[in-house]
This record gives sequence, structure tokens and C-alpha cells, in this order.
Amino acid sequence: MAAGIAVLMLAGCGDKETGPEEAAATDSIPATATPVAAATADPAAAKPLASFAGMDGDGDGFVSSAEHAKATQTMFQMMDADANGSVSVGEMDAARDAVGGSTALSSEKKIATIDSDGDGKLTLAEHVAGANAMFAKMDTNADDRLDRAEWDKGHAMLKPSPAAKP
Repeated sequence: MAAGIAVLMLAGCGDKETGPEEAAATDSIPATATPVAAATADPAAAKPLASFAGMDGDGDGFVSSAEHAKATQTMFQMMDADANGSVSVGEMDAARDAVGGSTALSSEKKIATIDSDGDGKLTLAEHVAGANAMFAKMDTNADDRLDRAEWDKGHAMLKPSPAAKP
């Protein structure tokens, strides 16, 4: 989940739904998401969203920007356990722990990286903007989709180097 969350922390050209090119256009992102079960209440539903196969909704071997955007919004909803429209460090920690996600990068660090207003929590707009930015970095061939190699390389970038660990 941690890798998926980080990916998602980090959108349109032509007729696609959303994607990395719209990262700056956060005014088109809803302030809150439609409620779904929290990751802590339904870990089995949340865990696949952190995986390549779980995000590849049509099973074509690629994660498109639209599939990524959909998973990003669903992950946010699943982390926002109290459904108040923001994700705190505690909520992100609880979601990660519920699905057995990696602790290589702390929730506090993940949030601080994309918390544009510096309030210590994430809104859906901040989460989507961060996810779009990360998708764009990972999409090294700029084809608006991630293959498994791009996914794996992108997730490896998210893990701190041994020298960077406290």
C-alpha cells in the first residue's frame, strides 16, 4: 500500500479522463470523494490498489493514466477513515498497517512531500496532484501508461537509500 500510496501521491491530453498533465489544474478535482469503506475496515479491498495488477483495471498489462487516477481517488477515500475530506498521518499509518504496506518511507514524510498548504494533512486535490506528478516521472517513455518495468523502477525510486535511513 505504501508504494501505491506514494505513487498515488505523486492529467489530460486529448480525450483522456485525467492524467499527469493536469497536475497544476487542481481546480477541476473535487474537494471530497464519494465515501467507500476505509482501508482499516476492509483491508482486502484496499490492498490490490497498491499493486500493478490491482491498478491495471482492464488487465492489458499497462496502468493507464485514467486507471491510475481512478485508483488514486479510491485510495484517498480508503485512507480518509473519518470521511472529513483530509488524510492525516495517523490515518495514512492506519491504512498502511491494515494492508501490510511498506514502512520504508514514513507517512509523515509522504504527506510533507505533497502537502502544498503545509497543514500536515492531505486533501484529495493535493493527493491527486502528487500522484499525477509521480505518474509523469514514472512514465519514462511518455506514452500515458506504465508498463511493469516503469512501475517497478518508479517504486524503487520511492524507497530511501540505506544511507538516507535515520
